[in-house]
Amino acid sequence: MIFWIASYPKSGNTWIRALISTYLYTDGKEFNFDLLRNIPKFIQEKYILPFIKLEEIKKNPLEITKHWENAQSRINLDNKLKFFKTHNACASYKDRWFTTSNNTLGYIYIVRDPRAVACSLASHSKISIEQSVHDLLNENQIGYNEKNKLAELLGSWKINYLSWKKKKSFDGHIVKYEDLIDDTGNELKKILIFLKSKINNFDYVDSPSISINEEKILKTVNSCKFSNMSKMEEVVGFEEATINKFFRRGTKDSWKSELSKDMRKKIEENFENEMLELGYL
Repeated sequence: MIFWIASYPKSGNTWIRALISTYLYTDGKEFNFDLLRNIPKFIQEKYILPFIKLEEIKKNPLEITKHWENAQSRINLDNKLKFFKTHNACASYKDRWFTTSNNTLGYIYIVRDPRAVACSLASHSKISIEQSVHDLLNENQIGYNEKNKLAELLGSWKINYLSWKKKKSFDGHIVKYEDLIDDTGNELKKILIFLKSKINNFDYVDSPSISINEEKILKTVNSCKFSNMSKMEEVVGFEEATINKFFRRGTKDSWKSELSKDMRKKIEENFENEMLELGYL
């Protein structure tokens, strides 16, 4: 079964993957980028292309939605628990759901202040802040895997967040990026407690047995500090980086000096209810 690490782009997904993979797949060792392969991206050719030719996807990127379920069912044939990263909204396209309880055990969703997301996305994709805000508000926004151009149905920041939060057919745990910055160890512990409640009760092949070890949590947090990962990227590179450096600042409030009043107002007016609920307003 699949456990999703889900988020809108540039919301802290890779940081969560680093923390989980270091805790679960090492015996107290330091983080390295190879560990992220334990939680790969779902949108990859090897999962999708058994069902559709790349030429068909290039003609119509959303043809990929026909094979979401097929790809996930094939992944689950070996009865192993697997973690996957996604930026897809947990929504449907032409009555085709991204995932269902037939293939999914649960999810962790990382949410971040959309004002900060807009700035980080602009830097990451090398686009203007105005374009980034436009994309953030676009209810039909599509994202593309930078390497193979396979599509992800993002929706707006609001649609993406609510699509996972309101999903009732399987359980999830929501993490605020800002809380992760303020107390990484406590947020990781909450994640592990949730994973333990979902995973330890099921008999999957080679499934990790999760225990809560305070010393190991501390070592994991120290190993996965944002500054450490940023320095590591400078030295060895990071394959998921695109045009600019992937690990930018890792702060909460840099948007205050980067976002114009007009852009800030546009985001706050469109996402007012959700931002109030999350304590961003």
